[in-house]
Amino acid sequence: MPVRKVSVLVIFILSTATVISCVTLCRSRCERGPQFVGYSGPEAEKSAVRGLVIVTHGWIEKGPDSWPEDMVRQINKRVDANSWLCAYFDWSAGAKTFNPTDAAEYARDVAGPELAEEVISIKADWRHIHLIGHSSGCWAISEAAKILTHKTKADVHLTFLDAYVPHSWQESALGNVDTASDVNCWAEHYYTRDLTLGWTQRNLSFAHNVDITSIDGVLRDHNFPWQWYYATVCRKYPQGEAIPVATAGDVEYGFVRSREADDPKNWRRSLRLPIGNKAVRLKRQ
Repeated sequence: MPVRKVSVLVIFILSTATVISCVTLCRSRCERGPQFVGYSGPEAEKSAVRGLVIVTHGWIEKGPDSWPEDMVRQINKRVDANSWLCAYFDWSAGAKTFNPTDAAEYARDVAGPELAEEVISIKADWRHIHLIGHSSGCWAISEAAKILTHKTKADVHLTFLDAYVPHSWQESALGNVDTASDVNCWAEHYYTRDLTLGWTQRNLSFAHNVDITSIDGVLRDHNFPWQWYYATVCRKYPQGEAIPVATAGDVEYGFVRSREADDPKNWRRSLRLPIGNKAVRLKRQ
């Protein structure tokens, strides 16, 4: 039997009253490639959930025991567990390629549609879905959003972290999501001008662009955008360093811009921020 690439969606559900004992749901999808592996509690608990947050990795990276899982756990601490599910999506079998363009193609054509299918299969009455992707993984969340806005009634929030746009690909394909008149889709793109050059530092036509280069270190790193976003969730970098710069003018950036963060008014303001803009630049104070 040929070896098939696998995508994995792992979901954490916590109750404010008790921690729901975890069970593993595993259903074979060999005929189409990926599997779904997740944790859930009683169906009555799941049916009340209206919001979903999913984090995914990029080229070569992996999901389990890595930064997407860690970020999800940190986000889970910040949200109302009765209203939100938090997950990471692992498509590492398709991400481990010699050529990053192959990873982006897999993310767009395979991982993204699979992610959307798995979200739909949960059969919750979604009202808000926040998808967070790094590098090539931005293509997975963008393609998933294009399906989810037609298959659910949820508003969709896309967070692109140093989105990788291969040579000859159109950046305008990222975040270009059609929605019904009563459904919102808003995207943001945080990037640093690192050694990947123009492939990950483009202003996207369908996102609110934010350049965080000035708060990166001396050796600018393609991984810095996810590290910075992580820090806006838990108020410190993964290495334990201090609270990051996250404000330009009177607008605070990062996790606070999401619907699941502390103040819902911030999400409503997010919807009014311009897309396709010349990037806002965050600077050290």
